[in-house]
Amino acid sequence: MTTRIAVSIGDIRRAHPPALREVASRLSSHAAILRDISTAATRFAPSTDDWSGPASGSAGGRHTEIAVAARTLGEGLQRCAQAIHAAADQASDAARAVGHADRLAATVGARLRDDGVVVGVSAVATGADAGTVDEVRRIAERARGDYAATLLTLRSRLASTAARYAVSPDAGSHPGVLGAVTPLGLTGSFRLARWGKRVGPDLTEGMATNVGWPEITVFPPPDAPAAASAWFAALTGRERDWLISQRPDWVGPADGLPAWARDRANRIRLDQLTQQGAAELTALQEAELDSGERARRLGEVRAIVDGLAAVRALLATDDGRTRQLLSLDLQGQVLTAAVTTGDLDGAGHIPIFVPGFQADVAGDLARYSALVESAADRADRLSRTAGDGRPVVGITWLGYAAPQVGQVLVPGRSVVGWGPANAGAPRLDQLLTGLDAAGRTAYPDDPPRLVLWGHSYGSLVAGLALRDATVPVAAAVVFGSPGMGVNSVAQLRLPPQRLFVQEALDDVVAATSRFGADPGLWSDATQLSVGEHLLPDGSPGTVARGHEEYLTPGSTSQWNLAAVAAGRTDLVVGLPPCPPWSPLSRKPPPVCERPLRIGWLPSPL
Repeated sequence: MTTRIAVSIGDIRRAHPPALREVASRLSSHAAILRDISTAATRFAPSTDDWSGPASGSAGGRHTEIAVAARTLGEGLQRCAQAIHAAADQASDAARAVGHADRLAATVGARLRDDGVVVGVSAVATGADAGTVDEVRRIAERARGDYAATLLTLRSRLASTAARYAVSPDAGSHPGVLGAVTPLGLTGSFRLARWGKRVGPDLTEGMATNVGWPEITVFPPPDAPAAASAWFAALTGRERDWLISQRPDWVGPADGLPAWARDRANRIRLDQLTQQGAAELTALQEAELDSGERARRLGEVRAIVDGLAAVRALLATDDGRTRQLLSLDLQGQVLTAAVTTGDLDGAGHIPIFVPGFQADVAGDLARYSALVESAADRADRLSRTAGDGRPVVGITWLGYAAPQVGQVLVPGRSVVGWGPANAGAPRLDQLLTGLDAAGRTAYPDDPPRLVLWGHSYGSLVAGLALRDATVPVAAAVVFGSPGMGVNSVAQLRLPPQRLFVQEALDDVVAATSRFGADPGLWSDATQLSVGEHLLPDGSPGTVARGHEEYLTPGSTSQWNLAAVAAGRTDLVVGLPPCPPWSPLSRKPPPVCERPLRIGWLPSPL
């Protein structure tokens, strides 16, 4: 059953983040005191050189118990402090969003009430006023959702930490039971309890103590990326190592976890899936199946095995680059994967490339990764020389089952239909939410910027994900787009003027407008050039032709992708104005970029 928290705009307004920060500060101070107690208890343990016998052994054991208890409880308090401080920051973000909505409403003489209703505007308001009211409602609803998620995450983190480090009375004796007076003044026997059953090794191995250590209790990560990030942050180093090696199926797919952990887990899963694929091929060859069924199943399994081989080959490339296997999954009989261009955990800017029609791991991972690496490297150089200096690390995301040429006539899987995009958009949103959660955990004051690069049908996947986005995205570039599934930029969760569109002159796909209005005609999107230009860094930018050259190294279109990814949107090369011209005119046509327009049958938007 899903837990929900009812939150109003008034609740956000009444929140007091400074008070939360004060609580977090006090808990941190108490945690430091407990750590000092533990250190002192360890340093001044009774020496068996001067005192021996039963009393000495008993006293030494109790002394060690106090040290262990103080250290464990101090760690628990510190984790509570971190959770509360993070919640305070997120509450501040929600309050700023509501403040922005209030100011926006005031521009049209409206007011946002505590219950989220916008009042003070005529019911027949049209044009800009109606659009502004809609935007106020959207901002308010997002703020409510974000604040509710903050409260749920805080409750989850505090509950798991409290359970993890709970002190419970226990009159019986068993390993791990501590007795005598504790640093908190408790008397009698008590246990440092962990929730759930033991699923891991004894953490006391190799430690200088003669009492048992609390048992590991690790449950699967929560589905929500922010909660999964908190779950992983609460684990000890040895628990994380054990989980990655023993339960990679938990860690690898978990959005919200740091990339280094997912990479390690997914490489283990890569080995496991490779072995399973080889075994299944052998079994199919020996199975008693009719020839048609055998051929079909062999084709499916071989495609998966070929995809796994492509992933393995890319990760084994010896070119000095750090690549991380961010995801590896099977969607039915389709292998999906995502690979980074560098160390994602250190990134300040993260562009995510979403490919389109016919993209598959076996045939396209290596090619797309090389193109994304080149573009991300260019963005990284631009960030370091002319931007904020933070690293740019890209993601080649083949994380959804893209439509294939053999599925054109298959309902729900055709490239001219919505099925693959409707299935892929929530997966992309989950990825973005996880990247945001992991980034805010690692860099709460300056999380990385997320940027989408959507090509062809992938721009539809990106558009649907942005329409229903859980977390904000800094900018998006769509190129060769047949439509984004919406009719205006206002329907996307993007900052103003942060949708960029690239269309080659002879790109037939971009001319179709199959899925909603043509983004190449939107006045509130920034239209970019793909022609030959002298670029802002002094290098020549080559032209991109057709549907597949937007990521070509050295092209103007690649420069534009890099500039947006690096946060230097002021350096993009815009589409020059093209004066009107008629074939009936005696004048020659102007020399300018005039993208092709075809149109399509009405789209069921």
